[in-house]
Parts: sequence; structure tokens; C-alpha cells
Amino acid sequence: MCHFASFYCFYYSAIGHICQLNIYTSMKLYTQINKPKGLPPDSLWLPCLQTETIPHRKAWKQPLLLTHIEPLKHYEHDIVELLSEKVYCIGGRTYDRLKEMGFVNVEMHGMVAEDVKLRSRALTPCTWLHGDKFSRDFNKTEGVTAIQTYKSSLNKSSLDKVLTDAFGSLSEIWVYSKTVLEALEATRKFCSTTIHHTESCSPDPEKWKTLVPFYPGEEFD
Repeated sequence: MCHFASFYCFYYSAIGHICQLNIYTSMKLYTQINKPKGLPPDSLWLPCLQTETIPHRKAWKQPLLLTHIEPLKHYEHDIVELLSEKVYCIGGRTYDRLKEMGFVNVEMHGMVAEDVKLRSRALTPCTWLHGDKFSRDFNKTEGVTAIQTYKSSLNKSSLDKVLTDAFGSLSEIWVYSKTVLEALEATRKFCSTTIHHTESCSPDPEKWKTLVPFYPGEEFD
């Protein structure tokens, strides 16, 4: 009886483990800092970067430039004073988030940082709120005041989960940061995984099944 019970428990424990692995093999994984809205039921979110506010000065009364929402979330001064300012941004997701926060004069200037034409569109002077990692350094343009509001680092806990054997044959992953990409590729190959990557990432084709570029905010379109 004891031997039968032990076999019974082992059998169903093994089946449960296999089922769990099967779930992971068809799982789509998103790694951005903020939890995405409308996450499909066959998807998982593991933020592979974490952010921390750093001391910074107040923005002047002039237009703002934002390539994503994170710098504004770490702005440690009264945001109400900025709501009437014109805001230049990229991407529909950032545009929507800014409107939700109460900004009334928001202009979208393309989908990626290179789309922003500061000189030809006469967008300066303006204040660029940013973090410690970016694909384009707007501070090199005359008339741009740069204010860094946060710094980022790898989220070790999330990365460890991604790199477990259970995620070895993950079907798809969305990577938003060059730092996260380098951490993943330095550890293993993902030959059965399609990687969706932003413009700041250059995946090694030898380590992934398929490479698919995308714009942040269009993951579920």
C-alpha cells in the first residue's frame, strides 16, 4: 500500500511538472519595467529592469521631451506645474499615458527617438527628461536641457526565473533593453524562442530562433 501510494504521488507529481513545462513552452514573456495592459492569458510579465529615483532639479517652464513615461514617473517635484506645458513624445503608448496623467498639449513625433526632428521642426528650447540609458542623446542638440530623473539596474530575481530550465523553450519573448538582452545572451542560447526587440537591441541571430523588431506600445496590435 505504501509503495503504491508513493508511486501514485510520484506519478502525479511528475505529470504536474511536465504540464507546467508544457505551459511554459507555449508562453509569451514580456520583460518591460511596467506591467502591460491587456496581457493575454497565455502570457507572463517579468520585469527584467528595476528603476530608482535619483536627485534632480526642477524642470523649467518650457516644453518637455519624453521618449517614454518612466522619467516622468520618477520626477520628484510637483508635476501639476508641468501639465500646461507642451510635451513632445514618441509612440502611441506614451502619448496615451501622458494624456491620462493630465497633460493637455501633447504632440507625438514618430515611433522612435530618431524620428524627433528638433531643428527642422523648431522644437527647442525644451527639457528632455530621461534615465541613464537611451538610444539617442538629445543633450547634444543646442537648446535642449537634459534632466536625468532615475537610474536602472538588472532585476536579478526576474532574470533568474527567465534563465531556469522551465523557460528553456519559451516560444516568444519581448526585450526592451540592451542591458537585458546582453544578460540573457551571456548565459545561454534560446534556439527555440522568437525574440521581439526594440531598436536599441541587436540580438545575435545564432542565439535565437527568429528576430522580430517592434515598437514599444504595439505589442498587442
